[in-house]
Amino acid sequence: MTSSAVPWRISAVWIFLMLLTFMAIDPTSIRNWVVVTTMAVVPSLVLLRLWNDGPSPTVAEVLHAAENRR
Repeated sequence: MTSSAVPWRISAVWIFLMLLTFMAIDPTSIRNWVVVTTMAVVPSLVLLRLWNDGPSPTVAEVLHAAENRR
């Protein structure tokens, strides 16, 4: 079963926005590196972990779809 590209795109946009934020603030402080990295990575990982594409198809649904393709 393939995963949807939507959560990956949302995560990429979020990380890009965090990079822009990082460039707007003082990027020389170690504290800023840690805070921005954490704010970019943690929400993205939570989103990717919790995203649900719905239940996987049952065997009956797969067989029915295969019969309809004939």
